[in-house]
Amino acid sequence: MNTNVLLLTPYSFTNYGGVQNQVNLIEEYLDNHHQFNVKVFAHGKFDSLNNEKIYNIPFNSSISSVMLFPDNDLLEDCLNWADVIHIHEPFVPLIFWRLPKNKKYVFTHHASLNKFILFLLKIIYRLFSFNSISTHVSIEAKSNALALSKKSELIPNMIKINKDAKFSKSDGYLFIGRQEKRKNFNFFNMLSKEDNFRENKFIAITNKRISTDNIEFFLKPTESEKYEIFQRTNIYLALNTKRESFGITLLEAVNNGNLAITSDLPAFKNVLINSHVVYENKSYSSLVSLLSSISGSNIEKLWNHQFSDLNNYDLDKNMEKFIYIYSKL
Repeated sequence: MNTNVLLLTPYSFTNYGGVQNQVNLIEEYLDNHHQFNVKVFAHGKFDSLNNEKIYNIPFNSSISSVMLFPDNDLLEDCLNWADVIHIHEPFVPLIFWRLPKNKKYVFTHHASLNKFILFLLKIIYRLFSFNSISTHVSIEAKSNALALSKKSELIPNMIKINKDAKFSKSDGYLFIGRQEKRKNFNFFNMLSKEDNFRENKFIAITNKRISTDNIEFFLKPTESEKYEIFQRTNIYLALNTKRESFGITLLEAVNNGNLAITSDLPAFKNVLINSHVVYENKSYSSLVSLLSSISGSNIEKLWNHQFSDLNNYDLDKNMEKFIYIYSKL
């Protein structure tokens, strides 16, 4: 008999991010697995929810687009259908939604939170008791998980590894992310105006254009368009300054032939644990110095090391852990 798995998240899929990426991957995997039936309860994924109001809430140095008050009848139908309910970022569902106590839950925690928020969460979560197992996507997200549960298992963000991936021979820099202060698009813009890098292409996948002739912008490209963009660059720059718990775009870039160069945030260094290439966080001179020091075959050699690190995030290997958890509840 098949197991019905409901993937549930408050995040809207009309504003795409790392959590949504993982929900999509898990849905696709389970949909192709003979032992499971799967549904996704989320705005932008469930047709009947697409007219629900979305709230853009400042949180964790970013803007989170979340559904606070879904249709209760539809939610109840989906919860009753499910044998296992897998919730990605449980705070909003636990506080604002009606979740029955007699169901089996998996809570996956994605965010890295500051100590004050964690303190508040520990107090709030004492009100709830569920038959559940907690997981976290990174070392940085573990404290978030432990605010709800006494223990949590690390199951990192996942990716379908492109076995045919090759290092891109193009000569360009890529930025991916919203133009928020912590994403540090300003460094990318400054680099594009440096005389030493004028021969390089500068491409940004972001949420808005600025007035510049040095950067080519793409807003909400499709997956096929993103693949074509990756083929036009060979270095992905993750310039973030704070509040990162993982960095799924690092995996995407490496998986598509780009070397990932990042600020030295612990989350980024832990993702590419054996192969990170980093500059000093918030130091523009350190970034310029690093980019000026690497070239040619050296870049490809560095990328090969990073591609080997992708094995830690293989979709098939890590989904086996979730399937074991589903069976254990």
